[in-house]
Amino acid sequence: MGADTPINYMERTRDYYRALGYTRDYVWANFADVPFTRLSKPLSQSRIALITTAMPHDFDGIRRVWSGNVSPPPARLHTDDVAWDKESTHTNDRESYLPIEAASKLAAQGLFAGLTARFHGVPTEYSQRKTREKDAPEILSHVREDRADAAILCPLCPVCHQTISLVARHLEANGLPTVVIGSALDVVEHCGVPRFYFNDFPLGNPCGHPWQPAMQREIVGQALRLLETAEGPRTTVKSPYTWDEDGLIWRARYGRVDPADKERLMGLGEKRRRHQAARKKAGLQAAAR
Repeated sequence: MGADTPINYMERTRDYYRALGYTRDYVWANFADVPFTRLSKPLSQSRIALITTAMPHDFDGIRRVWSGNVSPPPARLHTDDVAWDKESTHTNDRESYLPIEAASKLAAQGLFAGLTARFHGVPTEYSQRKTREKDAPEILSHVREDRADAAILCPLCPVCHQTISLVARHLEANGLPTVVIGSALDVVEHCGVPRFYFNDFPLGNPCGHPWQPAMQREIVGQALRLLETAEGPRTTVKSPYTWDEDGLIWRARYGRVDPADKERLMGLGEKRRRHQAARKKAGLQAAAR
């Protein structure tokens, strides 16, 4: 793999689970046809919804579609339960994966009419059926309630990219234009989406380097312009930015999956499962009170 060659996240995920002893490979979503909806009005008059795969900061362990207020924006969200590149970066800057301030400044400059009053979260699911049949229709209902004219979708982990791609497809098939800002090129293009702004950064920061608002605004602005300039489905535009660490280093670090390292991988997986189970149990107990 070269310094500029994007990581094959589907292959890396397969190798990871094989190292854990799984014998059946996960089948990623793939479609021959891709829905495509054009903006019904100029971008400058369009109201945009933001959609994330992060969970609320007080996440109770129960995975569900949820909504939050754009103003005031949340200082932080819960991202620990999804597999972004925790060795190469961090998610302490919420703007790097849910760019509320960046988008708001672009709206103030007249690029688009403004954000909807709410942003929305969709749970990352290995179950494509659940995303297609339950979560995506629920997201569509919410953005329609908010009178959104289009949506920006920002995933974090490899499976997050699939979840977001399925949601984008559902929104487009029901008349709402979308653009995905993400970093897992293979996952998104394998599934097939109308518009994809590809930022070749470690997973976790699809919208730019943490704490670099000028870069974040430029990335969001370029992605928004895709809503008008894309001529048809499967339009991918690559960001001109590069990560601040050589690609040979961060790509190799995230991509390494050695069967000899099985004990370490199993330990990390078990720790994550225990953490998720404890949160879910606490949430169910609180709901029963």
